[in-house]
Amino acid sequence: MSETITVGGLDIRIENRRVGQDGGLSMRVLGESDGAQVQLLRFDIFDKKPHYHYAPDGKNIEYDLDPLTCEDGVAWVMTQLHSKLPAMISKAGYNALAGRVDHQAVVAALPSIEKQWRALA
Repeated sequence: MSETITVGGLDIRIENRRVGQDGGLSMRVLGESDGAQVQLLRFDIFDKKPHYHYAPDGKNIEYDLDPLTCEDGVAWVMTQLHSKLPAMISKAGYNALAGRVDHQAVVAALPSIEKQWRALA
């Protein structure tokens, strides 16, 4: 099951998903570029290998989260979206879209998004 929250010019899709032998909460940040919806970021807060992606359907830059130092992956994601969302969208290769995002609207919606996302666990 997944839910999509539209805010600030983005679609934020939250879900609990399984991939092979791993799984957990996942968030996709989607936006429109050149007339098509693209996946800008994806945060996979999986049980065994938590990680995140920049442009997962494009250049797919992936970073692991260290479960030893990142005890609450959902809280970590919320912090990144609060303080670095436009920069992360730019790093994914979507500079023009980063400039169009209403970051303050996204920040205002984060408490509700977090609550809904955690409820999927």
